[in-house]
Amino acid sequence: MKNIEIAKQFKVEVIAKVKPLRSGLINDTYLVYTKGKDEPQYVLQRINNYVFKDVALLQNNINKVTKHLSKKLKEQGETDIERKVIKLVQTKEGKTYYQDGENYWRIMVYIPHAEQPMLSPELYRKAGAAIGRFERLLSDHPTKLKPTIPHFHDIKMRMNQLKKSIEDAICNYFDFKGVGDIPEFLFLYYGQLKKELDKFKKMPLRVCHFDTKISNMLFDEEGNVLCLIDLDTVMSGHITSDYGDFLRTAANTLNEKDRAYKKVKFNMEVFKPFTEGYLQEMKDVLTPVEKELLPYSVLLFPLMQSARFLTDYFNGNVYYHVDYPKQNLVRAKNQLALLEDIINHEEEIFDFIYNLAGYEKD
Repeated sequence: MKNIEIAKQFKVEVIAKVKPLRSGLINDTYLVYTKGKDEPQYVLQRINNYVFKDVALLQNNINKVTKHLSKKLKEQGETDIERKVIKLVQTKEGKTYYQDGENYWRIMVYIPHAEQPMLSPELYRKAGAAIGRFERLLSDHPTKLKPTIPHFHDIKMRMNQLKKSIEDAICNYFDFKGVGDIPEFLFLYYGQLKKELDKFKKMPLRVCHFDTKISNMLFDEEGNVLCLIDLDTVMSGHITSDYGDFLRTAANTLNEKDRAYKKVKFNMEVFKPFTEGYLQEMKDVLTPVEKELLPYSVLLFPLMQSARFLTDYFNGNVYYHVDYPKQNLVRAKNQLALLEDIINHEEEIFDFIYNLAGYEKD
């Protein structure tokens, strides 16, 4: 009953029932049904204001981005726009969120969609094109968006956090058994990449999604991507975040929880079609420095994620949920194994990206 009362604070039709959709790691999500309708009409979410400290900023970013996307699609003569862009519903006071004591809530129009298609090279090509198109449509967004999570993909900060976690662990007589030389490798490889990573600041700031994965896409009945969802992390940043972070998960042959991390490989049959789709949309938008640095993001994200998992392991598993005490160590080793296999394919990866992007190395 409480969720029905929350939903009534928004400009929606007469509500019949509210059902849980899923309890995710970040937000709690519900489907809202209205009187006389068998299908859900809205999506109700409780915003996790522990993760997202400034809910007003968060909602303002989403509102700006979705309005810009709708405008661009209309200009291009697109149809069925209501299924291709998330639409926020206002409260009766005209805001995009409602505060109920310590909790923050929002409602979006429900987008009818089909089940996710089977994973295939063609699906990865469509995923790459969808992410590229999202960035391209927002490439002329008039304002810089403030970060909803500051320093989210800041490798320098993540490596400093790892260093401090090791120092604290030593002071607390932490048992380093099983860690091996992982920290040394991460710091050494970060040092080798630092010259290129420092160039990232030369890239233009663009509106990016920052949480690119297939589960954050909705599909139509023909298996085409309708839109990207879960826009909580939409903010200004570098295109390398959307490109590199997608491949970190999608091109990993094993789930990061799998203890058989020694079997991890970088799946080139995911990398190639995804890159083709992405550059099909973004090739003519990217600046020369973005084209130059794009392949480095394939190396950056497993490096950064391995450091983040290892940091949490040393800190006592306070950030990532674990099923057993050494799970974050296993995750760190998984990402390190992925990075090592990417390094083995580095020349092929760089050449493939540069050829498609039309970038000629000096």
